[in-house]
Amino acid sequence: MKTTNKNTPGNQSTQPSRTSRRRRVWLTLTVTATLLCGFAVSGLSTYCIAQAQTNKNRTITDHPGWVQIPGQLIRPDCVHEVPNGARIEFGRDGQITGDVTLDGALIAYYDACPEDAIVTRRRSRNEGHRNPPGAGNGWVQADQWNVPLSPSDDIDYMAGTWIVPSYPSTNGALIYLFNGIESSSASWMLQPVLQYGVSPAGGGNYWAIASWLVSSNQAFYSPLEAVYPGNSISGFTEMTAISGGTQYWEVEAKDTTTGAYSYLSADVSGQHWTWAYAGVLLSIA
Repeated sequence: MKTTNKNTPGNQSTQPSRTSRRRRVWLTLTVTATLLCGFAVSGLSTYCIAQAQTNKNRTITDHPGWVQIPGQLIRPDCVHEVPNGARIEFGRDGQITGDVTLDGALIAYYDACPEDAIVTRRRSRNEGHRNPPGAGNGWVQADQWNVPLSPSDDIDYMAGTWIVPSYPSTNGALIYLFNGIESSSASWMLQPVLQYGVSPAGGGNYWAIASWLVSSNQAFYSPLEAVYPGNSISGFTEMTAISGGTQYWEVEAKDTTTGAYSYLSADVSGQHWTWAYAGVLLSIA
C-alpha cells in the first residue's frame, strides 16, 4: 500500500559532514559493456540471445506475473519508482521502514512486500572470477569480489564507466548492465543500471539508465532516462556520510555525453557492505 504526502516539502534535512566518514575503502573500476557476453558493434551476439531464451524456467513458471529486476525476481507491486534525489529510509534494525522522503519531507510510504523476492544472481568467492552463465536465471556473466574487510570497514565507493552498445539485432529480451555493491547478508544491493527492453521501470527497444536499491522483499528505482549507442555512461555508488551507525548513500547513473542522469539516496543501518560487482550482464527473453 502506498500513501503520499502532497504537502510542500519543508525544511531541508541535515546530514553529517563528509569528514565524519570512516576510513574510505575505494573501488574504482572501468567496465566496457562490449566486453560482456560478446556484445559487438552489430548488436547482441547469438550466444547472448540463446542464453536469454533459456530463462523461461520453472522458477518463472511457478511465479506468474513476477518481474525481473537487476538480480532478483519479484512481485511487481513491490517495485517502486521514486523521484530523482528521493531517499529510502531504513530503521536501526537495518530494515526498510517504507518511508520515502525528498528534501526532508515524507512523500510516500510503502507497506512491506508480502512475499520475498527470488534471488537470481550468482556470486563467486574469488576476486576477478568470471562466472559461467547461470542455469536459466538470467545472470549471464559477472565479475565480482567479496572484499575481505573488517566489521568496522565497508566498501564505500564503487564507480564504473560504460559505452552504450549498439541496439541488439533482435528485440524482445530485457538486458541489464550494471556495477554495484551488496551487503554481506545478501539483503541489499545498490546499483546504477543501463538497460535495454521493457522492465518494471519502463523502457522499450532503446537503452536507458536508472539507479536501483534492491532488497530481499522490496525494490526502488529512480526515473528512467533514455541514452544512445556510443554515449559514455558513468555509474557510481558512494557513502556520502556516516553518523551514529547510519550510513548515507547515493547511487547515480549519468550519461556524460548528454548530461542526462538518474539518482536516488538511502539511509542504511546495520549492514556490512563487502560484495563488489565490477560488471554484470543480466538478460531475460
